[in-house]
Amino acid sequence: MSIKTEEQELVCAVCGEKSSQTVILECEPDRSVPDLDMRPGEPHRSYIKYWVSKCPHCGYCNASIEIPVLFTKEYLQSGSYNKYDDSLSGSFMKMSLVCEKNKVYDEALKACLYAAWAYDDEENDEKAVECRRAAVKIFDSHRAYFSEKPDILLLLADIMRRSGSFERVVSEYGKRFMGSGLMTAIAAYEAELAGKKDSSCHKADEAPGVSVK
Repeated sequence: MSIKTEEQELVCAVCGEKSSQTVILECEPDRSVPDLDMRPGEPHRSYIKYWVSKCPHCGYCNASIEIPVLFTKEYLQSGSYNKYDDSLSGSFMKMSLVCEKNKVYDEALKACLYAAWAYDDEENDEKAVECRRAAVKIFDSHRAYFSEKPDILLLLADIMRRSGSFERVVSEYGKRFMGSGLMTAIAAYEAELAGKKDSSCHKADEAPGVSVK
């Protein structure tokens, strides 16, 4: 058993309607070597489809439709929210918007990254880049919030590199101490790849001196 799921009747925190949602009950530990942006290998890689839920009544998307919100359901009818479709990537981008509205900015940023992963799987490089740039925009808009989150700061290096912001990665991460030797080594490797204008996916253990067990 790698993962165990169950269909449960959940109440939407926005509209109050009930719907059947797939909920993860158990999941074996991930022992694979992740990508530099921390995406796991298989079989965990495919579980991304369980990371976002959608209310079929009002369209609310989040990790769970039971999560309370700081806005009314009218926001879910807005053009900014509904410019995204009902695909997995579109649902993650909607999740990003509601997380940002809820002032949970790290989850908003990660939701954009998850949307990019979904587009990566579809080999839609252009859309994947758009999602990664949306993640960078969230970071830039809430720098104070992220200033004490070194894991997000390191994650951003890969997000920027994969979206083509090579000069910024070299400038901001080339000689930056990240709080630990491991994180500093990964940041330096990101800067090295950016210097080569390499926007491809790499595994975390490719960084010199990094061993992932």
